[in-house]
Amino acid sequence: MTEQRNRVSPTRWFVVALLAIASTSALAVAMDGLLRAEGGVGVRDRFTTAPLPTAAALALPFLVAWLAALVARAPRAASAVVQPRRVANESGTTAGAPTRADVRAVTPSEAAALQLLAVLQQEGRFVDFVEEDLTLYSDEQIGAAVRSIHDGCRTALHDRLELHPILAAAEGATVTVERGFDPAAVRVTGNVRGEPPYRGVVRHPGWRSDHVKLPERTGEGDASILAPAEVEVL
Repeated sequence: MTEQRNRVSPTRWFVVALLAIASTSALAVAMDGLLRAEGGVGVRDRFTTAPLPTAAALALPFLVAWLAALVARAPRAASAVVQPRRVANESGTTAGAPTRADVRAVTPSEAAALQLLAVLQQEGRFVDFVEEDLTLYSDEQIGAAVRSIHDGCRTALHDRLELHPILAAAEGATVTVERGFDPAAVRVTGNVRGEPPYRGVVRHPGWRSDHVKLPERTGEGDASILAPAEVEVL
């Protein structure tokens, strides 16, 4: 299919052949006229004093050769431009737009995490905020935008997770970490020596989720899509 489109059509070569024959005939007539000119004028002088039609006839073969080169190159250049459009039309989609065949399979654990992230995006635009380049904005602009993002994400979490702090003490308070503590629940940092109990300052109380309530997925959609792209048809 590609080789046939890259070939020069017979009609174009026929036109080039006709132009070549005509230009050769014109060249022969012009040369005959120059050589038959009367007087003792040399060939060089005859060329310089030739009338305009004769000069045009002499230049015509070079013009035909240039046109033939263009005709031979045109199909290759056109195929380079038309071929991507043809592929896009045959697939029925615009370049870059995903199709149903692009659905990525995810594990159940990935699906649950992505579902929660999708909820944060839908209700608080969390992903938009994290992916935004904040260096382009002032602190005042960021502060005004964060309030609505905070409200949306807070509501999304409270509706689907039951959250409680691991330590009842607030940040900055002094607490004692007793022997037998769960290292997954309490991370001890700083000047840690010997065995517990340890006495230190709370830097973060931690969080624990006692209940998760995510909506069940329906259909066979792509779980990796957190928020669909939006295209407004004009």
